[in-house]
Amino acid sequence: MKHSPAVGPALHIHPRGPESFVILEGRYIFFCDGIETTLQSGESICIPPNRPHRYVVGNEGGRLLVIAPPTLENYFWEVAQLLSKGKLPLADEFKIAASYGQDFLDSSSHWGHQ
Repeated sequence: MKHSPAVGPALHIHPRGPESFVILEGRYIFFCDGIETTLQSGESICIPPNRPHRYVVGNEGGRLLVIAPPTLENYFWEVAQLLSKGKLPLADEFKIAASYGQDFLDSSSHWGHQ
């Protein structure tokens, strides 16, 4: 995934399995279990299932590799297809996410939405 500066997903969980991230470029700040962890290129983190987490991209943007829980790639695919055709209401995105094993716990600042 390639990210613009200062964006990130809202707080969420994955009941179907862990989610891992490998930072390829830039700086990312992860929030999990009340702990803030800053990672840079070459570092990685694994979030266990059902752990509320989110991240924010650093000021220069970044790229990371995501190793997703089962079926979550379908969420990314479906959302990308819908966004390529126009805006996607947040409520609709969250329904799609839930169908593929990503449960959002909060909607504040999800990829810049207020």
